[in-house]
Amino acid sequence: MIRKLVRWLLLRLQTTFLYRFRHVGRDCRLDKSLFVYPGRVSLGDRVYVGRYCYLDGDITIGDCTMLASSVAVVGGDHAFDKPGVPMIDSGREHWKPTHIGRDCWLGHGAVILNGITIGDGSIVAAGSVVLRDVPPGVIVAGNPARVIRPRFAEPTPNS
Repeated sequence: MIRKLVRWLLLRLQTTFLYRFRHVGRDCRLDKSLFVYPGRVSLGDRVYVGRYCYLDGDITIGDCTMLASSVAVVGGDHAFDKPGVPMIDSGREHWKPTHIGRDCWLGHGAVILNGITIGDGSIVAAGSVVLRDVPPGVIVAGNPARVIRPRFAEPTPNS
C-alpha cells in the first residue's frame, strides 16, 4: 500500500512539476531523463515512457501504449526557404498534431516526425524513422518505415 502511494506521488510530482504534461491518465509509468515540451503532451491510461525519450510537439499518446528508451517524437522543422536568411534565424514550422494510438509499441530509438498518426495496435520497430501515417494493427520497420506485415494473422473482434 505504501509502495503504491509513493509511486503515485512520484508520478504526480514528475508530471506536474518536472515534465508538465498537458494530461496524464491513470497508472502511467515514466522512466528518467525525459524531454517533454511543457503543456503539449497528453498520455492516456497505463502508458509507459522509457528512459531518454524526447517528446517535442503537440502529442497525444493512447491508452496501454509503450515507448521504449530513446524514442523521439519531434516537432516542426526549421524553415529553410528564405534566401539570404540563415536557417537559425528563419523560425520554425507550426506543430501539427501527432497521434499515437492505443496499444502501440514504439521500439528503441524510433523517430516519429511531426503530424504523424500511428494507428491503434501498431508496432514501430527499433530504429525506424516514421515519415508517413501508420495504419492500425501493423508492424512497420526501416528508414523510412514501411509496413512489414499485419500484427495479427486474422482480424480481431475489437479491430
